Amino acid sequence: MPAVIETGNLLGKILSVFDNTIYELVSGFISAGMTRFMIFITFWGSELAVTILTVMILLSAFIFKKKKYLRYALLITVNIIIGALLNFILKQLFQRQRPDLLKLVEISGYSFPSGHSMSSMIFYGFIIFLCLRYAKHWSKHLVAAILSLLVFMIGISRIYLGVHYASDVLGGFIIGLAWLVFYIRLAERFGFLKRKEPV
Repeated sequence: MPAVIETGNLLGKILSVFDNTIYELVSGFISAGMTRFMIFITFWGSELAVTILTVMILLSAFIFKKKKYLRYALLITVNIIIGALLNFILKQLFQRQRPDLLKLVEISGYSFPSGHSMSSMIFYGFIIFLCLRYAKHWSKHLVAAILSLLVFMIGISRIYLGVHYASDVLGGFIIGLAWLVFYIRLAERFGFLKRKEPV
């Protein structure tokens, strides 16, 4: 298997070992059934899926006609739009080529940071935050656990499908989480999010 990163510096070597090790581990599970499963999982981190879910949340907020629900929906929408723009800027800045590996799906564009991983962390991460902070029912913990697992599996699916390095996925998660924390703090500062506000 070719080296993931062709560079002589220490960081490059560390990333190369990390990327190769994770890919070898994940690619050991390649099969027709697993590939179908991973394509299904990766869909939920795609631009199409996140857009559809965001529109559904907005429509639901208008249907329920509750001011706080509309506020949450707008915050979710703004969050994912800015997150997508940030991902695009970072991809153009780093211009990292995609892995020269077995690609199980066709895809174009740059590799770092993983858009699926970053957007899933930003989108589902914000929903997890809203559930844990405001929802009162015990099931909020179940929802948070399921969505957290989904985010993790979306990242794994990108490596499995051969379209991202493990470091792309890790970078997407870290940057997405950093943005999410900043966005939440900003929303709190300007009064869009309150400490206590039962759903």
